[in-house]
Amino acid sequence: MIPEMTNSPPRDESLDLATHVVHFSRILVGTDYSKQASVALRMAITIGEIFGSEIFLVHAVPPFVYGEGSELMPPESLTALLDAAKEDMKELVASEPRLKALRVQTAVDYGGGVDLIDHVAEKAKVNLIVVGSQGASGLERLLLGSTAETVLRKAACPVLVVGPNCHAENHPFRSVLFATDLESTSLRAAQYASALAEGADGRLTVLHVVKEFPRLPGVESDVVEARIRQHLQSLLPADVELFCKPKLRLEYGSPAEVITGVAESESASLIVVGLRDRKAFAEHAPWSTLSHVIREAKCGVLGVRGHLL
Repeated sequence: MIPEMTNSPPRDESLDLATHVVHFSRILVGTDYSKQASVALRMAITIGEIFGSEIFLVHAVPPFVYGEGSELMPPESLTALLDAAKEDMKELVASEPRLKALRVQTAVDYGGGVDLIDHVAEKAKVNLIVVGSQGASGLERLLLGSTAETVLRKAACPVLVVGPNCHAENHPFRSVLFATDLESTSLRAAQYASALAEGADGRLTVLHVVKEFPRLPGVESDVVEARIRQHLQSLLPADVELFCKPKLRLEYGSPAEVITGVAESESASLIVVGLRDRKAFAEHAPWSTLSHVIREAKCGVLGVRGHLL
């Protein structure tokens, strides 16, 4: 049985975590008809097959021409552009025979991609958003922004980002890597990571990376490491070992490089990370790390907010 996340208010971090069920019953996929968007759709279909999900396919048509001095297009051109985009959507749905076994709704409309995704996600009450990220530096271009980056910033539900090196997984939860900084965003992300691994009889690796070993006067290094491992263990449900035996890893170095390295060594099919609240998004370091992981990882990266906003 696949474990259900309830939309309950955030719990006291000091409480033990019980096993929860994750059920992605409504999945939104943002597409621009690019190659990476196609990979994202195939990932969403696979997850949809596991949960019997309803799929919402979304494509936004900008009502202007990109470039210097962009202007609104005349109404007849807008109509033709929208009609062409709707035909592209029909062709996309027809090209994916696996969609026939799932409930599918499509939305093609004028506007920005993020705005349309946000509108449909709220209206349909989706519990997973899947988007592709094509550019090698998309998430680091914070001033210009990208659809994936902005969706990660705004979405209340988990967001699965399919990066440029990611391939569509046939078994997306067979090896789950939960990378945590041990801050307050960790608990809900830990719930998702453990529940997805448990439900699929997959492997679970819990990773914490420190740049430098913490030096505490009068405290031996092995004591510090033991405390960190105990903290990692406390994030997981007490009964997690009934379903899978989690591996706890404490590593040193650059978080971005270590996370991608461990993901490869563990043959990770999914990386789960906790997202900070929106006020913390001005901090460059967390986004630089996340950008690197999404850019280099060969699997999808699931961002989970500390609690639903």
